[in-house]
Amino acid sequence: MLEKILENVINEMTPHLDPEQQEHLSNVLYVNFHGKKIVEESAELAATGIDGDEAKIRMFVASKKAVNRKTETLKQYTKEICNMLTFLGKRLEDITGMDLRYYYGVMREKRGIKMSTMQTRLHYLSSFWDFLNSEELIRSNPVKKVGALKLEKTMKKPFAAEELEALREGCKELRDRALVEFLYSTGVRVSELAALNVADIEMGKQELIVYGKGSKERKTYLTDSAKFHLRRYLQERDAKPDEPLFVTLDAPHDRLSVAGIQYMLRQLGRRAGVTGVHPHRFRRTIATDLLNRGMPIEQVKEFLGHEKLDTTMIYCAVRAESVKASHRKYA
Repeated sequence: MLEKILENVINEMTPHLDPEQQEHLSNVLYVNFHGKKIVEESAELAATGIDGDEAKIRMFVASKKAVNRKTETLKQYTKEICNMLTFLGKRLEDITGMDLRYYYGVMREKRGIKMSTMQTRLHYLSSFWDFLNSEELIRSNPVKKVGALKLEKTMKKPFAAEELEALREGCKELRDRALVEFLYSTGVRVSELAALNVADIEMGKQELIVYGKGSKERKTYLTDSAKFHLRRYLQERDAKPDEPLFVTLDAPHDRLSVAGIQYMLRQLGRRAGVTGVHPHRFRRTIATDLLNRGMPIEQVKEFLGHEKLDTTMIYCAVRAESVKASHRKYA
């Protein structure tokens, strides 16, 4: 647990430090925390300092658990609700739309939080108040008076073919190459990848079952290249079926966490000279490539595990030449 926390701190600071500063920070952290233990609070809910609202929050979290929301998602809901209550210093029933506008204004302007993050936070609070309103625990939803936060729509780019090759060539470890090929081949979310065990892979069929949002299962597949590099990696470490699919390089070879995967890919990107390397970009890239190679968008939707086709539509960057070729074919 301590190692994961230190790893998260280093990951958070990496974009702001040069390599020498990163190494210094890592050394200072590990020296100062050597021999120390961190004990996680048993309570799921951090103290807000506001009596009477904790029960409502617990009821809300319980309702989300009942529909299979992931533990990490529940923590994010709870964290945002508690942050808001602590910042405003008011009871839930006394909070107004004006209070929330002030809260989000400070978060955005004074603390520099991205608009996309603000939109997610607003969604958490809106869901919370909708629950309270439906259970008749509160009279109205003040979030509705805030209005939608307008995001500047930008097309998030997939990797170019040359960038993918650069990343492949930049891999120093069998694990890293296997992970890159696996992410591109399967299009899994990073949380789905981190949860996989060796036994989840049907190597002969080149397929696997993953459990996505809301514990919904879907099948995804390995390319020949992904199968080759994954098998080589698993053979090298003599992996057993009940072991995690990807593990840390150093003993005791624990499960590679979400933060660990993100950190490994950032480091790989620096070595390969590719910017913006993160797990989700592989998912966007394979989706775009499949669409550009002729897979029907309905099948791409199923492959990604999206509920709505609209989500898939904004997910995939269709190349201009593909549109031109289709126009010539069908016009």
